[in-house]
Amino acid sequence: MAGSRTTATPPAPAPASAPPAARLTVAQALELPALAGARLVAGRDGARHAIRVANIMEVPDIVRWMRGGELLLTTAYAVRHDERALIALVPEMARRGLAALGVKVGPYLPSLPKAMLRSADELGFPIVELPGEVMLNDILSEVIGTVLNRQALSLERTQALRDRLSQAVLLGGSYHELVALLARETGCPAAVRAVDGAVLAAAGPVPEGVTPSLTRPIAVGDRPGGEVAVWSATCGDDLVLAVEHVATLATMLVVQERALAERERRYRTLLLTALVSHPPRDRSELARRAAALGWDLERPRAAVVVEVTRGGAGFTEERLLSAARTALGAQTPAWGTPGGMTLLVEPGESLRRSCAALRRAVAAACPGHAVAVAAGTVRDDFAELHRSHGEALSALSLGRELEGPEGSFTKLYEDCGVYRLLDQLPDGELRALVDGALGPLIAHDARHDSSLVHSLTVYLQRDRNGVDAAEELHIHYNTLRYRLKQIEKLAGAPDKDPMRRLQTELAVHAHRLLSARAR
Repeated sequence: MAGSRTTATPPAPAPASAPPAARLTVAQALELPALAGARLVAGRDGARHAIRVANIMEVPDIVRWMRGGELLLTTAYAVRHDERALIALVPEMARRGLAALGVKVGPYLPSLPKAMLRSADELGFPIVELPGEVMLNDILSEVIGTVLNRQALSLERTQALRDRLSQAVLLGGSYHELVALLARETGCPAAVRAVDGAVLAAAGPVPEGVTPSLTRPIAVGDRPGGEVAVWSATCGDDLVLAVEHVATLATMLVVQERALAERERRYRTLLLTALVSHPPRDRSELARRAAALGWDLERPRAAVVVEVTRGGAGFTEERLLSAARTALGAQTPAWGTPGGMTLLVEPGESLRRSCAALRRAVAAACPGHAVAVAAGTVRDDFAELHRSHGEALSALSLGRELEGPEGSFTKLYEDCGVYRLLDQLPDGELRALVDGALGPLIAHDARHDSSLVHSLTVYLQRDRNGVDAAEELHIHYNTLRYRLKQIEKLAGAPDKDPMRRLQTELAVHAHRLLSARAR
């Protein structure tokens, strides 16, 4: 109760705040009928202070319980004989954020001390001299009523604006609709800007190179998404709340857009995975789903696999897909896979050229990484894309075997030569071929940590040129001759019988293919 005494610790004052357009300033209050005859006698710099509520001071102790924004009315009866206490009220009230002090000059306090008025002027704290015949309760009632009426009207206008803004979003509105409505309702130029300051949507004459008067961030979690900005000569509470609500709705739009993008990404990935995993169970349904994404499956395509080996800074799926769109066009079906991506590429003038352009684009987007691109054969019927994808994976595995696990290369399945034939055989048949021709050599290498199989492979690759083979193996020619004698002793001479020679060469390639499959 006002004027009651207590020894409890008073709460810390909170800053005064008022709803939009509900501010009743000290200067405006002086125009009310109940304050006719009142004069602002000191602290004119604070005439714009907003009045949150009005109260009557019976004893000075009440000041400790003020929260800010109060118009405090008093007869000064409690301090009528203590000028020092009256003067000391001014800095304490200013410190606590009161709006103003109204003192009734009359029977208890004939005049206001000059020191009190000087202090009020220095602090910009308004002091209002009230006529002796005025009733404090009349002032109290009219001030509080005016504030409440303004708050009610302001809240009604604010809610109406919030409803219109929310309705615009519910009806599928975008940033443009939001800022257009904000600018129309507030009369201020408004814009939605990206994180880098680029204007995404604007309404009204947005000034170039001028810092906005008010901004509110658009953020989803800890990820910034830009800001809502307005340019205004004044930034009242009504404008602040309107901009804050637009920022909230803009954040909702960002969340919706990201959810839709993620849903589309998953839908696209499921569809593409189905295309390359097995023959379609329902051709017409698959074609319909692809057409909904803007893909024409009737065009010839080849499955292409990209693998990025980590070696530099990290990369993201979006970076890879962006590189693919740059190299092959935005309509190329593509989706991210662990460590890379898979695409369905139209051959254009040359599938080889398209794959080379793709590898260059990915390498530029992921500097410091090794980039491998492998392609299956072009298929006219999308029902056979799963075969092209299997071929691309085989070409990638073979490329890793031939180029090393960290190598960069472009390999087409059609260039795999005899490996295309061997790739049709199951692992069991390949192992039988390898064991029949190279089994003793493999066992010898395992027991003695030697490299007879590798030496034989290089020797055959160099068209049985011992000098070239020894140079590539970085060994002396006589060392190679010794190894060839060991090979002949263990597995027979690969050069003397044409059938034996063919079987040995096929076994060498089969051994490399099995190694690639194992990886």
